Amino acid sequence: MNVLLALCVALAVARGSRYCPERMIDSCHCTAERSKQFNRQSVRVKVVCDDADLTETMQPSSLPNTTVSLDLSSNLISRVAPGAFHGLTALRRLDLSNNRIGCFSADMFLDLGRLSKLNLSGNIFSTLPEGLFAHVPSLKALHVGTDYLFCDCQLRWMLSWIRSQAVRVGNESVCVYPTRLHGLELHSLQEQQLTCDGPLELPVLQLIPTQRQLVFRGDRLPLQCTASFLDPSVRLSWSHEQRPVHTLEHRGLYVEDSIIHDCCLITSELILSNIDAGVSGNWQCHVTSSRGNSSIGMEIVVLEATALYCGAERVSSNKGDFRWPKTLAGFMAFLPCAKSSSGSAPQVKRAWSRPDSAPQEKRAWRRCDHTGRWAEHDYNQCSYTSQFTRSLHELTQLSVNVSSALMLAQQLSSLTSRAALFGDVMDVIFVTHLVERLTRLVDHVRELADHVLDVASNMMAVEEHVLWMAQSEARACTRIVQCVERIADLTLSANTTGISKVSVNIALEALLLRPDALMGLLCTVEQRLPLLPPLADSSQHNTLLNFRCHTLNVSGSPVGQLSQSTVAIASIHFPLATRRSVQNSTCKLQLIVFRNGKLFPCTGNSSNLADDGKRRSVSTPVAFTKLDGCSPGSPVQPVTVALRHFSLGVDPTAAYWDFDLLDGHGGWRAEGCHITGSAHNTTTIHCAHHNNLAVLMDLKKVLSFPPYPGEFLHPVVYACTAVMLLCLFASIITYIVHHSKIWISRKGWHMLLNFCFHTALTFAVFAGGINRIKYPIICQTVGIVLHYSSLSTMLWLGVTARNIYKQVTKKPQQPQDGDPAPPHPARSPMLRFYLVSAGVPFIICGITAAINIENYGSGELTPFCWMAWEPSLGAFYGPVAFIVLVTCVYFLCTIIQLRKHPERKYELKAASEEQQRLSDVHQGEPASGQCHGGCPGLINPSTLANEHSFKAQLRTAAFTLFLFTATWTFGALAVSQGHFLDMIFSCLYGAFSVTLGLFILIHHCAKRDDVWHCWCACCPGRRPSNACHAHIHGHAHKLNINGDAHTHCHLDGGKPVHCACRAAGQNHVTCLTPVSPCCAALHTQQLLEDETSAHVLLHDGYRPAVRLHRCSKPVRTKTRRQRELALRVPSGADASSVHSSRANSPHAHICHLAHEVCPHEALTLCHHHHMCCAKDELLDAGESFLCGKLAEDDLHHAHIELHARRQSLANQNGILKGNALYPSDSTGNIRTGPWRNETTV
Repeated sequence: MNVLLALCVALAVARGSRYCPERMIDSCHCTAERSKQFNRQSVRVKVVCDDADLTETMQPSSLPNTTVSLDLSSNLISRVAPGAFHGLTALRRLDLSNNRIGCFSADMFLDLGRLSKLNLSGNIFSTLPEGLFAHVPSLKALHVGTDYLFCDCQLRWMLSWIRSQAVRVGNESVCVYPTRLHGLELHSLQEQQLTCDGPLELPVLQLIPTQRQLVFRGDRLPLQCTASFLDPSVRLSWSHEQRPVHTLEHRGLYVEDSIIHDCCLITSELILSNIDAGVSGNWQCHVTSSRGNSSIGMEIVVLEATALYCGAERVSSNKGDFRWPKTLAGFMAFLPCAKSSSGSAPQVKRAWSRPDSAPQEKRAWRRCDHTGRWAEHDYNQCSYTSQFTRSLHELTQLSVNVSSALMLAQQLSSLTSRAALFGDVMDVIFVTHLVERLTRLVDHVRELADHVLDVASNMMAVEEHVLWMAQSEARACTRIVQCVERIADLTLSANTTGISKVSVNIALEALLLRPDALMGLLCTVEQRLPLLPPLADSSQHNTLLNFRCHTLNVSGSPVGQLSQSTVAIASIHFPLATRRSVQNSTCKLQLIVFRNGKLFPCTGNSSNLADDGKRRSVSTPVAFTKLDGCSPGSPVQPVTVALRHFSLGVDPTAAYWDFDLLDGHGGWRAEGCHITGSAHNTTTIHCAHHNNLAVLMDLKKVLSFPPYPGEFLHPVVYACTAVMLLCLFASIITYIVHHSKIWISRKGWHMLLNFCFHTALTFAVFAGGINRIKYPIICQTVGIVLHYSSLSTMLWLGVTARNIYKQVTKKPQQPQDGDPAPPHPARSPMLRFYLVSAGVPFIICGITAAINIENYGSGELTPFCWMAWEPSLGAFYGPVAFIVLVTCVYFLCTIIQLRKHPERKYELKAASEEQQRLSDVHQGEPASGQCHGGCPGLINPSTLANEHSFKAQLRTAAFTLFLFTATWTFGALAVSQGHFLDMIFSCLYGAFSVTLGLFILIHHCAKRDDVWHCWCACCPGRRPSNACHAHIHGHAHKLNINGDAHTHCHLDGGKPVHCACRAAGQNHVTCLTPVSPCCAALHTQQLLEDETSAHVLLHDGYRPAVRLHRCSKPVRTKTRRQRELALRVPSGADASSVHSSRANSPHAHICHLAHEVCPHEALTLCHHHHMCCAKDELLDAGESFLCGKLAEDDLHHAHIELHARRQSLANQNGILKGNALYPSDSTGNIRTGPWRNETTV
């Protein structure tokens, strides 16, 4: 059925749209209906263009020819052109009401022979010309009501036409002028009453400005006169002191020509320029016509420059807008009261009143004192401009008694249902006055209680600033609340044991109870939908508040009621039973809950109160509790209230409203009230006072942000934490997988891995669980883990600082001559480091949790998973401060030691027996006179325990401590501060966390060549057997221990030094020529295990014991030729890798050491660093390799020759037997190779 009805409507609309042209404007619409004459298939079209802001009538061609009704009302049409409706022969109804049409002519209605109804009311015309309706013979209904209709002799024709045509004239068509016919209906007049005799009365006669004007010499003042244009005989003229005024340019007088507006108004303007003393006096505008004359005037006073006066001023108030003119000192200025904005109906009613009964014009006055300042003023005679304020003011003037109170309450309730539109402070004051008067009669008329509660509930919809001003001016809000609290006292009696009131914003419950019969009472306020739908503008809420109470045990909690019900906003728990309760005593219990705190504005200086100078605002409903009437001596029972937040904020506090504060204006106090718990959007408070209770919070810091701290942190926290964790775990995995190939001490390895692990644990738990306050167990776990991992990380940094200091201050063991070398010391256990760095935090966390597990988790002041403030001082912040202090002391002592002993640059291994023998062999070799005693200060790279120097380790540890401390601090601030600040600290946390992760990855991995070799070996497509070649720039010949240190040496005088090194044993090499200092510094004990042995032949016997290793790094820069062979120093006896970073490798200090040991030879010894041969220049000769081409800068200095190992010269222990220039093999023979200057053993 519904489908058929919809189809019928659609067909009717589609059929009607056929007769409505598409060129019609959008604001117009037309409808079509079947004609009542069934013998014709004709359609009637109705076009409605009301309130479409049209300034002229529509073109007839834009309307259908079958239009029978045209509505052009409530537009801006001021003129109707002749023939405006030409062609609309079927038009029967025409509505031109409420426009600005001032004159009509008969040609306007051409072709409207069928027009039967015409509405011209509400326009600005004052008369109608004769013969106006000559083209509308079928006209039967006419409406010509207007505020300016002048009933005189010019309308006599209309009376005759009305009676002859039997036209019905609307009742609103009444005469306004002249005064003797004012208010009479037009169709009831007699022709003899319509005369043109008597004084001229004009609907409009106005002079601007209207008041006396104070001007100075030289000023310019325009005057404008406007009058009704009743007929063409109306003229306007000016006079000054009864003398006609015309244009006099030499005096600055200009009279403009009169202008006629809309055929109903005529205007003339007089301009006074360059005013002098002669302008003073009375100026008048004269209206002359065939009917009579009229005039209006004003006074001009020309002042000297020294005259005192009050300047022009505009005053806007609830009584209207007043423009006060300049007023001479000591005089008073008067202005007529502004017209009300209530509409045209009241104005018409006053216009119809008889002139003799019309009240005198009401005026406002203002006095200018003798000093030229505005003083007293009086607006009492003027009415309020707002319709609400006028209506409420009229109600306050009525007498209130038992018989009239109920009707007055109903009217007041109806007016306040639109309280959201109240904008004047007097609205609230008037309502307060009426509520107080009605409350006094509640005990006589019980029905008034409901109306009083409804009015108070409606007033909570008023804007907060209006309520605040009303409270400040007249304590209006406090008086309304006190009236609501008195309702229970006035209504409860022996016959009434309980009342319950329901409204939109206030719920009231009052009971008569016997405390000895109840163990407790729990009342919950819930929201429910009203039985009838509310008005659209009645309130901002569509739900009603009502109480639901039931008895329970004393141990009951109101928090569970709010958590179980989503519509509950407050829950109140009363433990009524006490030991001192008197049997059969009766108490009067009153409960009130206000939806918000609008009726509790604090207007005074409240800096010492709970709201902290208005910084805090009410963020929950306000719950009022009152228990009185019990037996004397009964103690006041505390009350527990759970309130649901309607606004988000920070810094909560429980408070109660004290009416006596701030000179009776009231204020919030916190004494005796405290917060006992908070969960999600519910706060539980415990208060010893029975009063209006609420939770105050700082709402300005959150605005419209999500709940604080929220379920998620700022996105930058998660993103940057993820980057840091990737860097840390990359470092951890690298050092675990390639432990045996990375050149780092055993202690350093353990410390680095533990620091990275605990750092990752700290910030992973922080990002993932710091805001899990909804789950108490998880939140406590997060607090414990954060406490432990943070302390452990700081302790591992402290242990690292101590280890650096101990290594710097450790003295090397040097055995006496002839004494056997000390045995290799046993590895120092790492257990003590783990006991300190892991055991101490575990003990601290265990003690803290054992004392009170509630020390961990979230609280009211700490809405995040950490620790309570007091326990954290001794369990975390104190130990951390001590650890940082001790670590900094270690750093300072290390710096002092390094400055005192500059030769202590690297951490050295304990020398083994084999290394001690080798050292003795080299110490026995002659220095050949090159170094003047040798270079004893140079470091053997194979004895290094860590490739980083002490300074580099110190800088790394200090910077890591700073980054970790800063990241932890900014993370804590990001979750503890309010909005805006938390975003700033979250960004700072992200920046420092990423910096910490990248610093660890770059310094401990990316800058180490040994790590690069390990990464390179793990790359797909690469195998350990495949040589990886380091890319070294052809002109920057650097080759350190990792393949990039500098080893090329020269003798004095710039002559190149040739170092020939031959494989002498299983893991050692020996020099074939006298050793220079830098060659000795580069001497090592290990050769390539599985590849061909090699020796390097340099001119004049220079012999660095180096190992050729092919390892390519993708990040190294390539020469223009091809990748070159890198020289790699083999690992020591403990199988640790001997790679090093470029910046901190021992070979980076060789030249520096040469300066210290051999300053006179430093220039020549370290003139060139190293040399290498390109891979493509290697010549393969069986198992022999020849470097036939060197770097460009070294072609004239040296050449390198590589040969396969022919025979071993080492004994069974791998130690060289002898130190001759050409050592012999086991048989004592020495062989020479096929190349010049080559000797093969």
